[in-house]
Amino acid sequence: MNLSGRLCQQQLRPSCGPQPPQLLLHLQSPPVIAARADAACSTQQSTYSSSSQLNRRNVAACASSSKRELLVGLASLPLLPWPAAAAALEQQLPDIAQLQADAYEAYANRDFQAAVQYLTDILQVDASNPRWLEMRAQVLVDAKSFDAAVADFNAALALAPAGMAAARLCSTASSVTVAQRAGREHGEPIVEARLRAGRALAYEGRSQWQEALADYDAALQLAAAGGESPDPYIINARGNCRNSLGEWEGAREDYLTSSQLFQQAKGFRGRGGTTTQRLDGAIFAASNAALMLAQVGDEEGALREFEKIARRAPGSSDSRAALAALYWRRGDEQRAEDVWHFACENISAGCSKYQDRKWLQEVRRWPPVMVARLQDFLALQRPA
Repeated sequence: MNLSGRLCQQQLRPSCGPQPPQLLLHLQSPPVIAARADAACSTQQSTYSSSSQLNRRNVAACASSSKRELLVGLASLPLLPWPAAAAALEQQLPDIAQLQADAYEAYANRDFQAAVQYLTDILQVDASNPRWLEMRAQVLVDAKSFDAAVADFNAALALAPAGMAAARLCSTASSVTVAQRAGREHGEPIVEARLRAGRALAYEGRSQWQEALADYDAALQLAAAGGESPDPYIINARGNCRNSLGEWEGAREDYLTSSQLFQQAKGFRGRGGTTTQRLDGAIFAASNAALMLAQVGDEEGALREFEKIARRAPGSSDSRAALAALYWRRGDEQRAEDVWHFACENISAGCSKYQDRKWLQEVRRWPPVMVARLQDFLALQRPA
C-alpha cells in the first residue's frame, strides 16, 4: 500500500476503499529515521522485479519518494481537528488548509525546518488538536530532532484522551461538522496506539531501546484492543529493538512473524497495481530473521535461508553480502567472491555501504557475528 492508503487506515476513513487487515499505526515508511530509511531501501528491493528494473532504482529515490508520499497523504486528508471549540475553528479552516499545504510542499522538498514552522503556526490557531503535534513530531523525526519529537508525541498523548471524549460528545450534533468527522476518525484506543508507535521511532533515534520496545509493545496491545490485526511494520521494528538489546531469539521471532504477516496481507494495491511493496517487506524481515539465526550459532541454517531469499529477491544486496560472508566462513571462496561481485556490479544499491563497519552495525544493525564474518571476508582473513 502506498502511504496515502495507509493514512486512510490510520485515520479510520471508510471512504478509502479496500485495505489490508493490518492497522498501519504510524505515518512513516519503515524505518523513517533518515539513515535507517536508506538502509531499508538498500535492502528492500523488488521481490519479482527484473535486474533492469532493480538497476533503475536507487536508495535516495526510495527514501525521498516514501517521505513525499507521507505528506501527500496528509495533505489529502480533510481537516479533522479534535473538536474543542470546533465551531469557532471551522471559520479558520481556510487558513489552516493553506498552512497545511505549505507544510506539505516544504516537506516534499525536504525543508524540514520550514515544515515544522508551518505546523507550529497551525498549532497557534488550533493548540488543542493532537493531530498537528503528531504531524510535527513526524517531521522532527525525519529531521533527526529526536528530543523535540519525543516532546511533541508526549504532548499529543496528554491531549488525546480529552480530545476523544469531546469527539464523542460532539458526535450527537444534527449536522455533519468538523467535530463529527473528528469523532469518527479518532477511534480509541487506536489513536494512542499510533502515537506510541511514532514515539517509539523517536526513541530509537535516541538509542533508547527499552523505551522504544515498551512503546511498540503498548502500540500492538492497544491496536488489538481496538480490534485491529498486528502491523508487520511495527513487529519488525520491535524486532530491531530486541536486536539492539541483544535479545536475538526474541528478535528472530518478531522478524519471522513480520515476514509471515507481510506475505498474508490481502487487498493491498500499490501505485502500479501490484503487491510488490508488501513482498519487499517480507523479504526484508526474512533477511533480519536469517541474521539472527547466524547470531545464535546456526550459520548453516542462516546460509540456507539467505540462499532462498536471494533466489526470491535477486536484487537484495543484503542477502548477497550475507552470503559472501557465510560462504567465506565455510571456505567456499569462489562462491563468496561471485555473490559479492554480483552485489557490487549488478544491483543498483551496490555493496559500498557494506564495507562501512559503522553503518553495518549502527544503521543496518547486523548482529556481531555477521559483522565479524563480513569483516573477515573483506580483509581476506581466512577462517581458522
